[in-house]
Amino acid sequence: MPYETIITEKKDAILRITMNIPDKLNPLDLVMREELKDAFAAAGKDAAVKVVVITGAGKAFCAGGDITTMAGLKAPAGRDRLKNVQELTRLMVSLEKPIIAAVNGFATGAGLHIALASDIIIASENAKFRESFALIGLIPDMGGFYFLPLRVGLPKAKELMMTGRLFDAREAAEMGLVNKVVPHEELEKEVAELAGQLAAGPTRVYSMIKSALNLWPASLATLMEVEANLQAIAFETQDFDEGRRSFIEKRKPRFTGA
Repeated sequence: MPYETIITEKKDAILRITMNIPDKLNPLDLVMREELKDAFAAAGKDAAVKVVVITGAGKAFCAGGDITTMAGLKAPAGRDRLKNVQELTRLMVSLEKPIIAAVNGFATGAGLHIALASDIIIASENAKFRESFALIGLIPDMGGFYFLPLRVGLPKAKELMMTGRLFDAREAAEMGLVNKVVPHEELEKEVAELAGQLAAGPTRVYSMIKSALNLWPASLATLMEVEANLQAIAFETQDFDEGRRSFIEKRKPRFTGA
Protein backbone atom coordinates (compact mmCIF):
# COMPACT_ATOMS: atom_id res chain seq x y z
CA MET A 1 0.00 0.00 0.00
CA PRO A 2 1.20 3.60 -0.56
CA TYR A 3 2.37 5.40 2.58
CA GLU A 4 2.43 9.08 3.52
CA THR A 5 5.09 9.12 6.25
CA ILE A 6 7.34 6.13 5.56
CA ILE A 7 9.12 4.62 2.58
CA THR A 8 9.45 0.85 2.17
CA GLU A 9 11.95 -0.79 -0.18
CA LYS A 10 12.44 -4.52 -0.60
CA LYS A 11 15.61 -5.91 -2.16
CA ASP A 12 17.41 -9.25 -1.81
CA ALA A 13 15.20 -10.47 1.07
CA ILE A 14 15.80 -7.22 3.01
CA LEU A 15 12.96 -4.81 3.76
CA ARG A 16 14.11 -1.26 4.43
CA ILE A 17 11.66 1.03 6.25
CA THR A 18 12.53 4.73 6.27
CA MET A 19 10.64 7.14 8.51
CA ASN A 20 10.16 10.06 6.17
CA ILE A 21 9.09 13.41 7.60
CA PRO A 22 12.60 14.91 7.58
CA ASP A 23 11.56 18.56 7.91
CA LYS A 24 10.07 17.72 11.34
CA LEU A 25 12.79 15.20 12.33
CA ASN A 26 10.50 12.23 11.66
CA PRO A 27 8.04 12.50 14.57
CA LEU A 28 6.04 9.39 15.41
CA ASP A 29 2.73 11.06 14.63
CA LEU A 30 -0.69 9.42 14.45
CA VAL A 31 -0.25 8.54 10.79
CA MET A 32 3.29 7.20 11.03
CA ARG A 33 2.49 4.89 13.91
CA GLU A 34 -0.27 3.23 11.86
CA GLU A 35 1.91 2.98 8.78
CA LEU A 36 4.79 1.45 10.75
CA LYS A 37 2.41 -1.09 12.25
CA ASP A 38 1.13 -1.97 8.81
CA ALA A 39 4.67 -2.32 7.41
CA PHE A 40 5.86 -4.60 10.21
CA ALA A 41 2.70 -6.71 10.05
CA ALA A 42 3.18 -7.10 6.30
CA ALA A 43 6.83 -8.06 6.81
CA GLY A 44 5.73 -10.82 9.14
CA LYS A 45 3.47 -12.28 6.45
CA ASP A 46 5.95 -11.95 3.59
CA ALA A 47 8.07 -15.09 3.34
CA ALA A 48 10.42 -13.31 0.94
CA VAL A 49 11.49 -10.89 3.69
CA LYS A 50 14.27 -12.27 5.88
CA VAL A 51 15.56 -9.09 7.57
CA VAL A 52 14.08 -5.66 8.31
CA VAL A 53 16.12 -2.45 8.50
CA ILE A 54 14.51 0.65 10.01
CA THR A 55 16.03 4.12 9.66
CA GLY A 56 15.12 7.77 9.24
CA ALA A 57 15.38 10.32 6.45
CA GLY A 58 17.43 13.48 6.89
CA LYS A 59 19.08 14.45 10.17
CA ALA A 60 16.97 12.28 12.46
CA PHE A 61 16.09 8.66 13.06
CA CYS A 62 12.93 9.68 14.94
CA ALA A 63 12.54 12.63 17.28
CA GLY A 64 9.72 11.04 19.30
CA GLY A 65 5.97 11.42 19.56
CA ASP A 66 3.98 14.31 18.17
CA ILE A 67 3.17 16.28 21.33
CA THR A 68 1.05 18.76 19.39
CA THR A 69 -1.70 16.12 19.31
CA MET A 70 -1.60 15.41 23.04
CA ALA A 71 -3.35 18.52 24.37
CA GLY A 72 -6.25 17.91 26.74
CA LEU A 73 -5.85 14.15 26.94
CA LYS A 74 -7.72 12.64 29.86
CA ALA A 75 -6.72 9.37 31.47
CA PRO A 76 -9.03 7.02 29.49
CA ALA A 77 -8.13 8.54 26.11
CA GLY A 78 -4.46 8.68 27.09
CA ARG A 79 -4.48 5.00 27.98
CA ASP A 80 -6.17 4.10 24.69
CA ARG A 81 -3.63 6.18 22.78
CA LEU A 82 -0.73 4.43 24.48
CA LYS A 83 -2.23 0.96 24.03
CA ASN A 84 -2.49 1.75 20.33
CA VAL A 85 1.18 2.66 19.90
CA GLN A 86 2.30 -0.23 22.13
CA GLU A 87 1.07 -2.49 19.34
CA LEU A 88 3.99 -1.26 17.25
CA THR A 89 6.40 -2.45 19.95
CA ARG A 90 4.64 -5.82 20.11
CA LEU A 91 4.80 -6.24 16.34
CA MET A 92 8.53 -5.53 16.31
CA VAL A 93 9.32 -7.83 19.22
CA SER A 94 7.19 -10.69 17.92
CA LEU A 95 8.42 -10.41 14.31
CA GLU A 96 10.16 -13.71 13.59
CA LYS A 97 12.91 -11.93 11.65
CA PRO A 98 15.88 -9.81 12.76
CA ILE A 99 15.35 -6.05 12.89
CA ILE A 100 18.33 -3.73 12.49
CA ALA A 101 17.95 -0.10 13.56
CA ALA A 102 20.24 2.14 11.49
CA VAL A 103 20.30 5.23 13.69
CA ASN A 104 21.39 8.06 11.42
CA GLY A 105 20.72 11.04 13.69
CA PHE A 106 18.47 12.07 16.57
CA ALA A 107 16.72 9.17 18.33
CA THR A 108 14.80 10.70 21.20
CA GLY A 109 11.78 9.70 23.26
CA ALA A 110 9.62 7.26 21.33
CA GLY A 111 12.25 7.28 18.58
CA LEU A 112 14.82 5.90 20.98
CA HIS A 113 12.35 3.21 22.01
CA ILE A 114 11.75 2.17 18.40
CA ALA A 115 15.50 1.61 18.16
CA LEU A 116 15.50 -0.29 21.45
CA ALA A 117 12.69 -2.57 20.24
CA SER A 118 14.94 -3.58 17.34
CA ASP A 119 17.32 -6.51 17.71
CA ILE A 120 20.58 -4.82 16.68
CA ILE A 121 21.36 -1.09 16.74
CA ILE A 122 24.03 0.34 14.45
CA ALA A 123 24.56 4.06 14.99
CA SER A 124 26.18 6.76 12.94
CA GLU A 125 28.77 8.80 14.81
CA ASN A 126 26.33 11.70 14.25
CA ALA A 127 23.57 10.00 16.24
CA LYS A 128 22.22 11.63 19.40
CA PHE A 129 20.01 9.99 22.01
CA ARG A 130 17.68 11.23 24.74
CA GLU A 131 15.09 9.81 27.14
CA SER A 132 13.06 12.98 26.79
CA PHE A 133 9.77 11.97 28.42
CA ALA A 134 10.35 13.45 31.87
CA LEU A 135 11.27 16.78 30.29
CA ILE A 136 7.62 17.22 29.26
CA GLY A 137 6.13 15.62 32.37
CA LEU A 138 5.57 12.10 31.03
CA ILE A 139 6.99 8.68 31.86
CA PRO A 140 8.83 6.59 29.26
CA ASP A 141 6.55 4.31 27.26
CA MET A 142 6.62 1.85 24.33
CA GLY A 143 8.50 -0.69 26.43
CA GLY A 144 11.26 1.63 27.58
CA PHE A 145 11.11 0.38 31.17
CA TYR A 146 11.92 -3.10 29.82
CA PHE A 147 14.40 -2.42 27.02
CA LEU A 148 16.60 0.31 28.45
CA PRO A 149 17.63 -1.44 31.71
CA LEU A 150 18.38 -4.61 29.74
CA ARG A 151 20.88 -2.68 27.62
CA VAL A 152 22.44 -0.24 30.07
CA GLY A 153 21.61 -1.56 33.55
CA LEU A 154 19.14 -0.28 36.14
CA PRO A 155 21.19 2.57 37.68
CA LYS A 156 22.09 4.05 34.29
CA ALA A 157 18.49 3.67 33.07
CA LYS A 158 17.28 5.63 36.10
CA GLU A 159 19.78 8.41 35.41
CA LEU A 160 18.91 8.70 31.72
CA MET A 161 15.16 8.61 32.31
CA MET A 162 15.20 11.11 35.18
CA THR A 163 17.63 13.66 33.74
CA GLY A 164 16.53 13.47 30.11
CA ARG A 165 20.02 14.51 29.08
CA LEU A 166 21.23 14.32 25.50
CA PHE A 167 24.13 11.94 24.85
CA ASP A 168 26.13 11.03 21.78
CA ALA A 169 26.81 7.79 19.92
CA ARG A 170 30.18 7.25 21.58
CA GLU A 171 28.64 7.31 25.05
CA ALA A 172 25.75 5.16 23.83
CA ALA A 173 28.25 2.52 22.73
CA GLU A 174 30.21 2.71 25.98
CA MET A 175 27.07 2.03 28.03
CA GLY A 176 25.94 -0.79 25.72
CA LEU A 177 22.88 0.98 24.35
CA VAL A 178 24.00 0.47 20.74
CA ASN A 179 25.85 -2.48 19.25
CA LYS A 180 28.23 -0.49 17.07
CA VAL A 181 29.09 3.07 16.03
CA VAL A 182 30.42 3.78 12.54
CA PRO A 183 31.38 6.91 10.59
CA HIS A 184 28.24 8.54 9.22
CA GLU A 185 29.20 7.97 5.60
CA GLU A 186 29.70 4.24 6.29
CA LEU A 187 26.38 3.62 8.07
CA GLU A 188 24.47 2.45 5.01
CA LYS A 189 27.27 0.12 3.88
CA GLU A 190 27.73 -1.34 7.38
CA VAL A 191 24.03 -2.01 7.81
CA ALA A 192 23.70 -3.47 4.31
CA GLU A 193 26.53 -5.91 4.96
CA LEU A 194 25.05 -7.03 8.27
CA ALA A 195 21.55 -7.34 6.78
CA GLY A 196 22.93 -9.36 3.89
CA GLN A 197 24.76 -11.68 6.28
CA LEU A 198 21.61 -12.27 8.32
CA ALA A 199 19.42 -12.72 5.23
CA ALA A 200 21.75 -15.48 4.03
CA GLY A 201 21.70 -17.23 7.41
CA PRO A 202 19.46 -19.82 9.08
CA THR A 203 16.51 -17.51 9.52
CA ARG A 204 14.29 -20.03 11.34
CA VAL A 205 17.02 -20.32 13.94
CA TYR A 206 17.17 -16.53 14.24
CA SER A 207 13.43 -16.46 14.95
CA MET A 208 13.87 -19.05 17.71
CA ILE A 209 16.82 -17.16 19.22
CA LYS A 210 14.72 -14.00 19.22
CA SER A 211 11.68 -15.67 20.80
CA ALA A 212 13.81 -17.19 23.56
CA LEU A 213 15.67 -13.97 24.36
CA ASN A 214 12.37 -12.07 24.47
CA LEU A 215 11.65 -14.01 27.66
CA TRP A 216 14.62 -12.36 29.37
CA PRO A 217 14.95 -11.86 32.26
CA ALA A 218 13.64 -15.33 33.07
CA SER A 219 14.90 -18.03 35.40
CA LEU A 220 17.62 -20.43 34.28
CA ALA A 221 15.16 -23.31 34.60
CA THR A 222 12.66 -21.57 32.33
CA LEU A 223 15.24 -20.76 29.66
CA MET A 224 16.70 -24.27 29.73
CA GLU A 225 13.25 -25.72 29.13
CA VAL A 226 12.70 -23.27 26.29
CA GLU A 227 16.05 -24.13 24.72
CA ALA A 228 15.29 -27.85 24.88
CA ASN A 229 11.99 -27.34 23.08
CA LEU A 230 13.43 -25.01 20.44
CA GLN A 231 16.53 -27.12 19.82
CA ALA A 232 14.32 -30.14 19.22
CA ILE A 233 12.67 -28.17 16.40
CA ALA A 234 16.03 -26.92 15.08
CA PHE A 235 17.36 -30.48 14.82
CA GLU A 236 14.67 -31.21 12.21
CA THR A 237 15.28 -28.18 9.98
CA GLN A 238 16.85 -28.37 6.54
CA ASP A 239 19.24 -25.61 7.59
CA PHE A 240 20.69 -27.78 10.36
CA ASP A 241 21.17 -30.65 7.93
CA GLU A 242 22.89 -28.25 5.52
CA GLY A 243 24.97 -26.73 8.33
CA ARG A 244 26.08 -30.15 9.55
CA ARG A 245 26.98 -31.33 6.04
CA SER A 246 28.84 -28.15 5.17
CA PHE A 247 30.88 -28.38 8.37
CA ILE A 248 31.90 -31.96 7.60
CA GLU A 249 32.60 -31.10 3.96
CA LYS A 250 34.54 -27.96 4.95
CA ARG A 251 32.51 -25.56 2.78
CA LYS A 252 30.32 -22.54 3.29
CA PRO A 253 26.71 -23.47 4.14
CA ARG A 254 23.86 -22.56 1.80
CA PHE A 255 20.97 -21.82 4.16
CA THR A 256 17.41 -21.45 2.86
CA GLY A 257 15.44 -20.70 6.03
CA ALA A 258 13.71 -24.09 5.88
